[in-house]
Amino acid sequence: MDKKVDKSSSLKHRLKRKDLVMNIFFMFEEEYEKNEVESIWDIKIPIESVKSYLRESCSVSYRSNLWVYTQLKRYEDELGVKLFRRDHAGCEKGSFNLSVHDRMVKFYQKQHLYVTKKIKVANGVYDKIKNDSNEREPSQPIKILLGAGSTNFHLANILADKSWQDPQKYSIYTHNLGSLKRLVEPAVNYNTIEVFTPAGKIDPVTYTILSRTNELYLSTDFDYIVMGTSFVQHGSLYVESTEEREIKSSILKKCRGEKILILTKHEFTDNPLQNLKAFGQLSDYDTVVVPRIISRSRVKKKYDLIFEEYRKLFTPEIIHWNYIILKVVKSRL
Repeated sequence: MDKKVDKSSSLKHRLKRKDLVMNIFFMFEEEYEKNEVESIWDIKIPIESVKSYLRESCSVSYRSNLWVYTQLKRYEDELGVKLFRRDHAGCEKGSFNLSVHDRMVKFYQKQHLYVTKKIKVANGVYDKIKNDSNEREPSQPIKILLGAGSTNFHLANILADKSWQDPQKYSIYTHNLGSLKRLVEPAVNYNTIEVFTPAGKIDPVTYTILSRTNELYLSTDFDYIVMGTSFVQHGSLYVESTEEREIKSSILKKCRGEKILILTKHEFTDNPLQNLKAFGQLSDYDTVVVPRIISRSRVKKKYDLIFEEYRKLFTPEIIHWNYIILKVVKSRL
């Protein structure tokens, strides 16, 4: 007689806080993509559904609703930022709905937002660099300028993780403190990665080094200059910080190297941008990398519809399962 396997006995009791947070953000992304809502902040998920998701996707069993939220709160306390909201309205005693915190302006908040797409884009940039360097001597460093923003942090994370497997040497120039911190951790292979950073004031919100001059960058011939943006509207690019805008504008106009714009596509908007000045145009870049999302949902998101309007400005270079690398067609801009 065959014995029935009790799957529940093989379930883990809990995840590390970082992994718990990451997987819950994965869930919010999935829910956002398949629901007809304006933004991810409109999504409210019952905590019971969160526990079911963790059970199915991570083989982790949580019994207590409060325990899950307590772990999230402790992780927030470690970072010093808010990531989630808890709402008891309309819920039974002991239950609540979970939402993504709706005022994410700091680096350690944005790092978690649309994390699936950011990882896909970061992998796309890394794959492009590797493919381009197939004929290159590994001992000749690839010089990369990593700009501000959380997507670049995920690229730095990939470079750090692969530093012991990838024989290629890299010279990384960055004013992104998140990337800088990751690239100088003890676990990174310093024989293949060297890091340079400009001097300047630290912005604790964007987690960047704000240098009054870009002399370090201007004196270097880069292989790649990788940058992000907060908004794209009518072909123009915007960020919230005036100082960061000035740095980005200077890099685009004066620095030498293939310029890569990394986007999750949520940056494309037709909403009014109050008191913001553009730091550049799509035409300032050579390459754009966006995530490829294969969804069974019939819901067409607003950002996707707006992005489609720009399709004539790009020509596909690589279409991967997880990302799309587009060449900017200068003559059409």
